[in-house]
Amino acid sequence: MNSFNQTIDPALIDTVLPVDEQGYPEAEMLADREQGVLSDCCGEASREMPAALRLERSRWEETARKNDELHTWPINYVDRFTNQQPTHECTTHSKRVSFEAARNRQIGVIFKDGPKKDYRYPESALYGSAWMSCESLYAQVNPRTARNPQQRGGAGVRQVLEVSCKTGMLPDKIQPREYGFKHSLHGTAGQGNSNQSSGPYISVRDFPEGWEETAKHFKPLEVIFPESWEDAVSLVLNGIVVSVGRNGHAVPWCQWLPDKELMAYVDSYNVIRYDSLRTVKSAWRGAFAIANVTTPNDWLKPAG
Repeated sequence: MNSFNQTIDPALIDTVLPVDEQGYPEAEMLADREQGVLSDCCGEASREMPAALRLERSRWEETARKNDELHTWPINYVDRFTNQQPTHECTTHSKRVSFEAARNRQIGVIFKDGPKKDYRYPESALYGSAWMSCESLYAQVNPRTARNPQQRGGAGVRQVLEVSCKTGMLPDKIQPREYGFKHSLHGTAGQGNSNQSSGPYISVRDFPEGWEETAKHFKPLEVIFPESWEDAVSLVLNGIVVSVGRNGHAVPWCQWLPDKELMAYVDSYNVIRYDSLRTVKSAWRGAFAIANVTTPNDWLKPAG
């Protein structure tokens, strides 16, 4: 996806979801932005922003053009959309983009056009892309929803990160190829799509027995925390997804558009949307970026 000369629908910029669909309450957002809260919850996986990844603003345009040429934007490591509607699962959907993109980046597989609705890349099966269940995180951080689905609620980024680093994620029941997973779970309690399974809200006690043995293969190993909005842009320019929460919604920043000063993100509604520079400058606090994840001996046998 070229980062220059795109025609952008203004309705896709700084989108604010209806109140009843917002899954990242302001109180959660403010708590997540407290200094050290997120880095502490990641334990040994926590990393300060590496100096080697900081790019001077004078290099942004040149780097963007190189990413266009080589297809090395974070969005080029994302091979599917998910659809959370009408749930409040946004922090888990945003996190799954960060995780799956980091994993595909480690594999070295590129999806030239980024995610496309109702489309499955053959490269996903060929090289071992694995799709994670957002519900496997949401059930752990918001157990009250399974008891009373009418009282849906969101989840904080710190909760999602802590669970991810401790237990990992389960694979989605839908995969690009047959991996023979012993344990899997539907991907969302929302609508899902042809590349994401859906099902009811579920309690952890209803997970398949022994699920931890599979989930442990899908953990973040390095989580970077930007120290400024320029750091966030630098990470994206380096091919690393940056997950943020703003306007009641958590999203994964995946591409910087220099000529328009917009940040593209793969939204969990089967669509790509954009944040303005103003939003980027206000939303980077509380952001995280998954740089590396667990690596199997064989990408085509991701859980051993």
